[in-house]
Amino acid sequence: MDFKIEVEKLIGLTVNEAKNTIFSANARKLKELSFVDLLVDDNNEAMRHGVYIIFNSNSECVYVGKCSSVHFVDRLGSHLGMSKNYKYTFLSKLVSYLELPNDFSGYVSAAKEISDYKYLIINANRKGTDYIGKLEKICMLTLNPTLNNRPKKMKKITLSGEEVFDTKLYS
Repeated sequence: MDFKIEVEKLIGLTVNEAKNTIFSANARKLKELSFVDLLVDDNNEAMRHGVYIIFNSNSECVYVGKCSSVHFVDRLGSHLGMSKNYKYTFLSKLVSYLELPNDFSGYVSAAKEISDYKYLIINANRKGTDYIGKLEKICMLTLNPTLNNRPKKMKKITLSGEEVFDTKLYS
């Protein structure tokens, strides 16, 4: 699958090597991604657990999220809800970041903006909720996404790039 990296290909690399691997992967444009693409991986297993990364049209990381209890298809769908009542979705954060009106027109404008944004999955099926939560945090530290708020525990952490990319970095 051209928009997916198996987590085993990242674990053990340096943070800089992992970052380069992520940025050089073939992320798929959201406008070219079908829900069917998110259902099953190359091994005919359900696409359920891992971390997803959204890049803007300039290939900058804007969002990192985790999928540990539902399918990726459900998670992405929930992030694209067009309602000001959804305060913590990707689309709502983008509306705020772009300083668009917090109403339906702002959400429509944001939806148009993301047509060339790209989506990448770090597949971590069967790794468990705790592992995926730590993987999300390590990806946030590594990629510094624009729209994520760093948890308090992560605010003082900085990486040189030479650390080993592993969930043990965040404990």
